[in-house]
Amino acid sequence: MKAFLRGLHRWCGLVIALFVAVTALTGSLIAFEHELDAWLNPALFKTGDTRPALPFDTLLARIESQDGRIRVTQLPLDTPPGQASEVQVEARSGAAGVDFDRMFVDPASGRILGTRKWGAWHGDSAHLMPWLNRFHRNLALPGQWGSRLLGWVCVAWLLISLAGLYLTFPTRPGRPWRSAWRMSLEVRGLKLVNDLHRVLGLWTLLVALPIAFTGVYLSLGNDVFKPLASLFGPISPHPVAARAQTAMPSSTPPPISARQSVVLARALLPEGTRDYEPWYFGHLASRGMYRVAFKEKNLRESALRVRYEQVFIDDRTGELAGRFGYASGTPVDRFLVWQYPVHSGKVLGPLGRALVALGGVLIVLLCAVGVMRYGMRTAKPRRPPASRAPGRGQ
Repeated sequence: MKAFLRGLHRWCGLVIALFVAVTALTGSLIAFEHELDAWLNPALFKTGDTRPALPFDTLLARIESQDGRIRVTQLPLDTPPGQASEVQVEARSGAAGVDFDRMFVDPASGRILGTRKWGAWHGDSAHLMPWLNRFHRNLALPGQWGSRLLGWVCVAWLLISLAGLYLTFPTRPGRPWRSAWRMSLEVRGLKLVNDLHRVLGLWTLLVALPIAFTGVYLSLGNDVFKPLASLFGPISPHPVAARAQTAMPSSTPPPISARQSVVLARALLPEGTRDYEPWYFGHLASRGMYRVAFKEKNLRESALRVRYEQVFIDDRTGELAGRFGYASGTPVDRFLVWQYPVHSGKVLGPLGRALVALGGVLIVLLCAVGVMRYGMRTAKPRRPPASRAPGRGQ
């Protein structure tokens, strides 16, 4: 059994080493994506205006009035004073020349500070961090190819991590289990590369196992993870997927205003979530509904804060079109809500993100040492077979 697992660990590890190292390194960087992005692009993220934000429907109208080619699709409702809001936009039907899908806006005045295309490579600081995020998710490959590839890499990574853990368990009889396994966590210097690979592998399991497991969900959610999770209970369909798309969004404002949608959504929150803070507002014009999101205080900023609720409102009737979130979901829905915060480290706040960043660097080193270990093994000259001693009659 151990011989089989050793071969699996070695050969699968060699195949996926480059992919794991690249995603671990980019994951370390995007663990603090917002902070690095703001440091690289202060003119986009800092406004210098600490006045209260405009009423969000006024801000919405002011943004769209400055560029008639675009329609705001998502607007943050929780931007701190002095910081810019990163607003998601899309081109209106027939509009040309719109090469961006993000706008940075001063929420106190509605002034547009800049634009960018999320995930596009333009060789400038404004696009660097979003491009790294996209590369981390799908290697910047078209369609679903990159995402699915990394999903299966995560499956293999999970398997070889468990195999590696099993291979470190002591097998010498008569030795106390704890003291024997403690030696697996030490670099003893006799076989430095072997010991370093084993020790790094064991210590990084604290980060690698949850990241690999949640990575399967984030990359193969609909193909693998959700079908398996549904064996343990029902999964709620997302309101966006459950609603038919209109042929073409209307150019006239819907009867229900943006401000009305937020008021209606607040009243339709599930019990126990009425004290949630506004998070963001969106208009899904092609689906004929608004999406208003609310979050518990310090969502993904303090430890174990992962709960949120999205309320969908029909933009013509004001009726509830659906809800999606922690309180309104099934037990399996709630389990799925935890996957991204665990993967990003945000489940433990800044400490968790720091652990993910450090773990990513160590995983890169682990991959390098693993490849080096294999290279040393293949380069080591084989000993010639020992010759038998001549017999007496020879």
